[in-house]
Amino acid sequence: MENKVFNKKEFFAILAIFILMIIAGLGGTLVLGIVGAFTGIIFPGIVTYLGFLIPALAIVIAFNRKEGSFLQAFGFKPISWKIVLLTVLLTVVSYPIVLFMDLLSQLFVPNIIASTADSLVGSSSVIFILQAALIAPICEEILMRGFFQNRLAKVCPFIVASIVSGFLFGAFHMNLNQFCYAWVLGIIFAYANRASGSIFTSIIMHVLINAYGAITTVIEVARYSAMGTTLGEVAEKERADSSNMIRYIIIFGILSIASVILTQLVIKKIAEQRIKEAPAKEQAA
Repeated sequence: MENKVFNKKEFFAILAIFILMIIAGLGGTLVLGIVGAFTGIIFPGIVTYLGFLIPALAIVIAFNRKEGSFLQAFGFKPISWKIVLLTVLLTVVSYPIVLFMDLLSQLFVPNIIASTADSLVGSSSVIFILQAALIAPICEEILMRGFFQNRLAKVCPFIVASIVSGFLFGAFHMNLNQFCYAWVLGIIFAYANRASGSIFTSIIMHVLINAYGAITTVIEVARYSAMGTTLGEVAEKERADSSNMIRYIIIFGILSIASVILTQLVIKKIAEQRIKEAPAKEQAA
């Protein structure tokens, strides 16, 4: 049982770093907006995203400079192919929880990805998929698990660190729809990383989830465009059908109960596999 002392001073310092990171990111976005206003340049979505992301990354890397090696401090430790396969399985079994939280949030707000899908995909579906399925997962995991989760786990019990870092991960998305499922995902990612001992676990999960979402979004945008409508309009009509929404929420709520159980079992299996592999690695060393 964990008996770590709660260091309030360090805890609130970490929260202050998060706020500073968000301000830096918004500042980068604002600079691009000002440049665009004066020059008439319309920056593609990926440039705007990087305008937010690069200052945010600079903040956490600057605060981490005394922690030693970047790779070591942020948890970049190799994992075996067996743990990779278990991580893929974990992504699959935990996904109903994501869908349930997404649907639950839509009782109050629209599906943000669907409602902005056309502008997100823009003129290049390849760039959109690259941004969503590769750049975002890697960079966000460096920020949220590599820095915030790891830092929080040093100053408070792990369960508190995982809940708070998950909350910050949700808040990082800055909309209620994504906040709801990102918070839960952040907790799952934290426990998955602890089980494997590596940030590669959450990166793999994040990549798979985002890749699936991005590819299906591109396909649906093209499909509904050919039908003379948009994904956002279709999603909003479905959301307006309250009886249909409640039915889906009940179905995925039930699936989520099984999903929680399976998620715990797979995370436990990852931890067991890591322990099993440890002696072999020590002998090889």
